[in-house]
Amino acid sequence: MSVKRKGSAKERELANFFWERGCAVLRGCSSGGGVRKRYVPDVVAICKGKVLVFEVKYRSKYAPIKIEQEKLEKLAVFAKRAGGEAYLLVKYGRNPWKVLEIRDKIDREEYEKAVELRAFLEALFSQTIDRYF
Repeated sequence: MSVKRKGSAKERELANFFWERGCAVLRGCSSGGGVRKRYVPDVVAICKGKVLVFEVKYRSKYAPIKIEQEKLEKLAVFAKRAGGEAYLLVKYGRNPWKVLEIRDKIDREEYEKAVELRAFLEALFSQTIDRYF
């Protein structure tokens, strides 16, 4: 399977993950590909009124991931226009998806310190009792 097809498969996996948890979700049509006038993020999930905009990076083995500064700036602009938050979703091999703040380089140490996607969503959408009083 080509690198591009693997990336698309991982984006679909994430889109299904969000959808199964009750979120509205879009996977960017030919996200990351070629010439385009407007930036399209890899995955956008709208969950309980919160807009989450993701750049997705998958590697089969641990290796530093570099992301062009221009792409990160466009990701942030898209999130701002949507009234949401921009994040990176990173996965190595069979390890869990992890959420990181946007940055241009991710190494193994940063990945290890990052929060898992499931925990991120639980924290984001948990409601404390004082909200009801």
